Amino acid sequence: MEAKNPQAKCLIIAWQGEFGLLSERVLAEIEKQDTPVTVFEVEIEKYFSLNGVAVKDDLTHFPGGELKYLPGGQLLVFRGSIPEFNQYEYLDRLVNTALSYQVNEIICLGSVGAMISHTAPRRLMAVVNSDIHKYSLENTGVECNMNFDTPPNQKVDINSFVIWLAGKYGINAMSLWQVLPFYLQNSGDAAAELLLLEFLGDRFALKLNLAETEQKVKYQSGKISTLCQTDTQIASGLKMLEGGLSLDAASRNQLLDQISRLFEDC
Repeated sequence: MEAKNPQAKCLIIAWQGEFGLLSERVLAEIEKQDTPVTVFEVEIEKYFSLNGVAVKDDLTHFPGGELKYLPGGQLLVFRGSIPEFNQYEYLDRLVNTALSYQVNEIICLGSVGAMISHTAPRRLMAVVNSDIHKYSLENTGVECNMNFDTPPNQKVDINSFVIWLAGKYGINAMSLWQVLPFYLQNSGDAAAELLLLEFLGDRFALKLNLAETEQKVKYQSGKISTLCQTDTQIASGLKMLEGGLSLDAASRNQLLDQISRLFEDC
């Protein structure tokens, strides 16, 4: 007789290469504080072409994906690449596996970059597939007045696809994302990571130790403040962003380069 899968509260999905690697960093931290068990690894040849694989820091990064079960938090977590082809089959396997673990919810994590300051309050925004799910986010601070329908003649966003597919199976699902300062693309945004970890910890009663992440927030803020004291151009650019003003291309590139160098050994 086939063994029954343990119950999971939620499937959380993080796509590789998202802006600032926010979702990957957050899931990595949650996994680090649990004892992950691999459920399956994606068959690369079924969903990806190996032509033109990504190369970063002289290392080849192949596409792929792995679904894990976290027994401590009773969660399914998936970190993987967006499929190049057979997308429906790829996502359907994820959702069906989630069903076999009796999940009540699917959360797709995401992030985008924008011309905002790191001193601005971080915000969590959600796109949901049901009113019931929307009600469950009341009093959490999550903004969810958005529609997941893709505009006509535009390619369907991968998270919108997941939300739609989950709805077909009667599963509540949402895309949960944040807007990050563009200049933290390479270093990551510790404050955004902390906010997301706090939300997931509260929602699923996870016993997370966030001391290290809290320290990263202070460190990141302190390093940027120190840089501003010695570089007037950087200080001026950040001041403009704090005032809601835009930067020209040269100023944007300079800010991204300087902040990336500031944290390149971290």
